[in-house]
Amino acid sequence: MARDRSVLSTGTSDNRSLEDGPAMLIVPSLSRRVRCRLCTFVVTAALVLSSAACGTRESDEAILNSFKEASSVGSASPGPSTGTVGLGSARAETGLARTPTAAVAKPAVAPARPAPVTPDGAGSLDTTPVRTSSASKAPSNTIGTGRAPVIRPAPAAGAAPLVRASAEKSVVKIGTLGAFSGVIGAVTEAAPKTLAAWAAYTNAHGGLDGHPVKIVVGDDQGDPATSLTLAKRMVESDKVIAMANNVLLFSYPQVEKYMREKNIAMIGGDGIDPGWYTSPVAFPIAPAFSVQMIKGLKMLVDGGTRKLAVLYCVEISQLCTFEKDQAAKSEVGGYIAQTYQVSIVAPSYTSQCLRMKEAGIDGVLLLLETASAARVSQDCASQGFKPKFLLLGLDATREMPTIPALSAALIPGATASLGARDFPAIQAYERVMAEYGPTIGESGVSALAWSTAQLLSLIGRNLPDDPGPADIFNQLWQVKNETLGGLTVPFSYHKGGLPDLAPCMFVWGVSNNRFSAPNGVKPSC
Repeated sequence: MARDRSVLSTGTSDNRSLEDGPAMLIVPSLSRRVRCRLCTFVVTAALVLSSAACGTRESDEAILNSFKEASSVGSASPGPSTGTVGLGSARAETGLARTPTAAVAKPAVAPARPAPVTPDGAGSLDTTPVRTSSASKAPSNTIGTGRAPVIRPAPAAGAAPLVRASAEKSVVKIGTLGAFSGVIGAVTEAAPKTLAAWAAYTNAHGGLDGHPVKIVVGDDQGDPATSLTLAKRMVESDKVIAMANNVLLFSYPQVEKYMREKNIAMIGGDGIDPGWYTSPVAFPIAPAFSVQMIKGLKMLVDGGTRKLAVLYCVEISQLCTFEKDQAAKSEVGGYIAQTYQVSIVAPSYTSQCLRMKEAGIDGVLLLLETASAARVSQDCASQGFKPKFLLLGLDATREMPTIPALSAALIPGATASLGARDFPAIQAYERVMAEYGPTIGESGVSALAWSTAQLLSLIGRNLPDDPGPADIFNQLWQVKNETLGGLTVPFSYHKGGLPDLAPCMFVWGVSNNRFSAPNGVKPSC
């Protein structure tokens, strides 16, 4: 069946248009108040210095065809609009393409992507209940032995299908909320797209235990008030029964408080605010952002680094300062000799490089996004200063492997590296993305979103005919000792208790313009 073309403008509120398709519900923000007022300069800097567009990347025809027009934003008193992604069995490639009137710039060097992977036969999603062995001493009704749902060939002729031929039950709506455009969007935009690609695949293969899935997307553009407004809209109007993979860089406390009042589970997530690990409605799948950072710094120290420096951004001052302080208070804090608060739009980092060189710094933590991190490395190299750099996995964008200045950086990641291409759980990711999201590209946020989606597949295997938020909680509380097939560190959830997550991280690397997995899928603890 033919589908209408769709675009999501990132221009002014006067010209933004929204078109929805059969799979994703998009709730655009109400405000343009973004933390950084220098967005245009950031985009320009990122384009020039990292050979990668901060904003639009040209979408293929299938992505543009995956939505249809639903609403338009631009009235004097705009309100959240809705559209949908996730329903229907047709392929839905889920790039949120920008309007032709927005500035479009192609990278000088196209980011390397996995070769297309063709599913064997029609493919199906294994949603067989997974239980722990008796040796684990987990309750008999728990979910989790670390085996993630995987993509399998279609059954032979005459064999029973692994899942329903079509999703026939009530629709399950899952929300995802965060700063998915603007400056931060250069890092985070793959998160909702990856969830939507998973939803398109899931719906084409029986849904969640027969339930079609809709992903409801809210882009708060970094504004806390907008974030809370969109959260309320999703719960009270769109009727989501859970939130997944939220990226709440500025608004976690407000959104968490509201979700707690409404008893809505927040599954996965960025893990930056410490509240992710103390809230009764939060279900993180990776250890805290600061844990990954500290483990990475310890790896540098264990490898011989003796004098560290930290460069942290001013644009997201509260968060970057918090992470800098966590590093200073950690077991490797004594090795930190210098700290610099810098702007991600600074024209040069030469002065910091010269001071670090003079001080004998041999390791640098970059609490910066990819483009500015690359400029730091380039400016330092031009001064003959080449320390070891550490860039966190959630800042590892699809462009990073194509930037020579960052090819040797240590990357502590929240999930197993997508570079572990011979690993079944990564092969499953590649198969789905090759068909349902070929323009999304590999990144740290895409890997985290995919892992969250695998948890949704796991807890969605025994849903009632008309599931609600309480059913999601009941399924989550059964998850014990789970690794989603090796994508994550072991984690468990407990009713009335805090989540258990191993304090480990995964090492990502870069090789031949693609992400690699120097340690395979073994976490470093």
